[in-house]
Amino acid sequence: MPNSKYIQIESKNAILELLKEGRTFENIFVVQSAFKDEKSQEIYKIANSRHIPIIKISRRAMMRKLRSSTAESIVGNMYSDNNWKLTELLDTIYKEGKQPFLLILDNVKYTQNIAAIMRTAFAVGVNGIIVNPQKKSLVTDETIRISMGAAERVPLVEMKLFEAIKILHDNDIRTYAVTMDGSTYFEQDLTGPVALVLGAEDVGISSGILDKVDGKISIPMREGIGSLNVSASAAILVYEKLRQEVSKSSD
Repeated sequence: MPNSKYIQIESKNAILELLKEGRTFENIFVVQSAFKDEKSQEIYKIANSRHIPIIKISRRAMMRKLRSSTAESIVGNMYSDNNWKLTELLDTIYKEGKQPFLLILDNVKYTQNIAAIMRTAFAVGVNGIIVNPQKKSLVTDETIRISMGAAERVPLVEMKLFEAIKILHDNDIRTYAVTMDGSTYFEQDLTGPVALVLGAEDVGISSGILDKVDGKISIPMREGIGSLNVSASAAILVYEKLRQEVSKSSD
């Protein structure tokens, strides 16, 4: 997994979740006068047990360090290496005895949406997100903060989507595009190895990708509503897959 780097995380919740998962932090900065609430105490405890330096600074120094508009009192510098090859990821998924459950984002643009999708994906058990090659990494302090750490916890693959879909088909992983003219999502069997394709907020999924997928699914809308926000669509569909899997296992 190349392109490793340090990312400044400006979210107490994200820092705590990532520490619990065993992620490597270079150091953690803390405002000297910060109120030592329960989460802060837990961060201190885990960091000390793993010999992660805790550096106390003034509120003024912290404000100069912060890149977002929040007035956070704890900031961590974390080592990030969330950059997978698809074949490597699939090998890992199979080795762990899991079935592939992937999301493909076809040029979804807005950070808020990408981070929301990452958070939902992690919550439901999606084990990979595939995107086109990016000029800048999608794993940033902003996506980590908004996704509450999930941007670093869901494996991320950057590659040409046509190549990705071919590899998925070679591994018997069905691909479904979420589009207006598809079959109703709850009538489609989503159990088993599946990848769901979600399109850009403004233009949807490209026609070339639509020609390559195994099927198309849609979310019913009341008259007068064209579509949902892409992160809302993602949440509905990944939880529908989870519902179908649970229902199937209980039969």
